[in-house]
Amino acid sequence: MEPRILPSPVAAPPIPELLRRAFSGAHPGPPVPPGPRGNPWWNAGAEPAEVAPGVQALADALLRAGEPHRTASGEPTSIPRRPIPSAGGAYPVQLHLVGPDGGRFAYDPDAARWWRRSPTRERAAGWPSGVRPRGSRLVLAVQPGRSFGRYRHRAWPLWIADTAYALQAARFVLAGSHRVRLGPDADLRALLAFPAAHDDDAWLRLGLAPLLPLAMMEIADDPAVLEAHRNLLRERRSPEHSEYLARAEGDPPDPGVERVALASGQSWVRGASAVRVWSVPADPPADLLLRELWRAHLEAAELLTSALRSGAYGVRPVSGFSPEPGTWILHASALLARSKESDR
Repeated sequence: MEPRILPSPVAAPPIPELLRRAFSGAHPGPPVPPGPRGNPWWNAGAEPAEVAPGVQALADALLRAGEPHRTASGEPTSIPRRPIPSAGGAYPVQLHLVGPDGGRFAYDPDAARWWRRSPTRERAAGWPSGVRPRGSRLVLAVQPGRSFGRYRHRAWPLWIADTAYALQAARFVLAGSHRVRLGPDADLRALLAFPAAHDDDAWLRLGLAPLLPLAMMEIADDPAVLEAHRNLLRERRSPEHSEYLARAEGDPPDPGVERVALASGQSWVRGASAVRVWSVPADPPADLLLRELWRAHLEAAELLTSALRSGAYGVRPVSGFSPEPGTWILHASALLARSKESDR
């Protein structure tokens, strides 16, 4: 018998409406509390667990907490750096594993620890039973409040952006090729046996923040991690705003760079050596918009990993664009030429 997926009693706004709202010219407004950086899975009966060494190495390579971010004056903040970039340092992406035995695991990047979820506790709380795949799956989910707290209606593209950068980073550090699936869709929820992200009550019954699965990668039960690529990712740093601003004091920017600086409202972009821009005609069909969002951010993420390999330039992602007449800018990358000896 196929596992039964319980329908959510709560209706969510359709994704096309939310995506289009993200590209409106409305200001996001004041920030709201973003919710926890990680989910306390122990509230739902999860237990600490060991996973295969390759899975542990992969998770640490992507999300393990490092030294804190610093302010422009050099003061440490409360936000730890991660190997992958995130808009506004929100870090909504969380890693989940469906293991070869069908067990489901959640990664805690602050403690570099995996938690094996308790299906008994979750089913007792009314969660769905989900589906069991053949082999292991790495699933990337976002905690929506992390980005929504700062960007409000502009958060949807940023959830995709952060997931795309994490997904490309996983492909970068793993040997071989791996099939992926992009969401959002009910199949990814079923893979993790999650209720819908908009069904707050289902999550709060277990003391958890809602999660939205957005991508899946098929991986070996004990995947091989490329040590050289893992080291490059661990050492990665986006160029500081001050580096761009110092360069902006020279010659005027070319029109393409100036366009991105104006549309994003971020003056530091004027110091970029070059920019790469992804855009679509205004108000495209919903399926095209979603497809182009994934394409833009995956290509931008691949540009970043290419920069890590070459060491010839640094890359800083640019998001949060106001619409232009007839055009929606989905994403941009600001490139900064650097010597190969400088920090990546």
